[in-house]
Amino acid sequence: MRLSSRLVATLGLSLMALSLPAAAEAPQDWQLSHGGFVTAADVRPHNGLPQDRGDMLAALAATPPDWAEALTVYTWGRNFPWRDTTHSLARFADNYNGAMPHVLPASVAHWGDAAFAAAPVFSALAGTGAFSRLAPEARIAFVEGATLATIVNWTRFELAMAERKALAAEPNWALTNGSPKNWNEIFAFHFGPEGLHSVHAALAAVPGGADVNAALYAVLADGQVHLLEEHWAEDEAASVARLLHEGSLRLLHAALSDAAAAPDEDRRAEAVMLARGLWLAAAEAMLTLAPDEIEGIEAALAGTGDTALLLFATEAVDEALAGLGG
Repeated sequence: MRLSSRLVATLGLSLMALSLPAAAEAPQDWQLSHGGFVTAADVRPHNGLPQDRGDMLAALAATPPDWAEALTVYTWGRNFPWRDTTHSLARFADNYNGAMPHVLPASVAHWGDAAFAAAPVFSALAGTGAFSRLAPEARIAFVEGATLATIVNWTRFELAMAERKALAAEPNWALTNGSPKNWNEIFAFHFGPEGLHSVHAALAAVPGGADVNAALYAVLADGQVHLLEEHWAEDEAASVARLLHEGSLRLLHAALSDAAAAPDEDRRAEAVMLARGLWLAAAEAMLTLAPDEIEGIEAALAGTGDTALLLFATEAVDEALAGLGG
């Protein structure tokens, strides 16, 4: 009996139960579940990572904002212990494992830097460079969007690792460190602890986002059946990639719409900075789907935002979503 099969038997899981809309048995204490998906691997440490984002935003919501606390959590992490270290949002954004040229090839080529998502957050937290003269609220809005974008990109990384391990000359199907484990990590990061502080909650708050969440969890459940049978879930993986693109674009679209409709310059600046942070994930989707629109979108994100340009950018994202079938 192969290692992954022994683990499935030991954990009392069945492929039949995992394929049903609702599991026949209640999930065990170590399992995470939502929307019909039940984890087959223990990814509780990974599920803690979005709490770092929650802790950062809580520190920044204090009066006055505790920039040092937020910077500490971003840099060294707090809620994702792993082996002999603690993972952090900064560790991933700074070209984690040298993988970003493979995971986000269009974004890396666009910015010319595999660590494109890290430096702006450090600058926003420290109030340096382009952020030195911005209001605290605008800086916080950028951090809010950029940290969410980092989690989106981390789910893309896990999808890429799941595929690599499944299609290797010697595939790794282990629930401890193989393809199914990475597949489960997509859910752990996206959902967040108790559905908070991560992409799930952010999408639930924007038009069409709840549908993206539901579709993602359904396709993760379908794909997991194939992985536990030790077959790569090619069609389901393609759907996951599409849904991650759609989610990033829906978040960007909502921020752009809010910026265009903002009642005053301060509110517009905050919404633009939120969108600029989210752009660190949405760019990969737009560069793939509508590269000719990039210049216009980045013009809209420059400065505090021009209403006409923001409306143009919103329309461009609308068209990209339509191309996805979203």
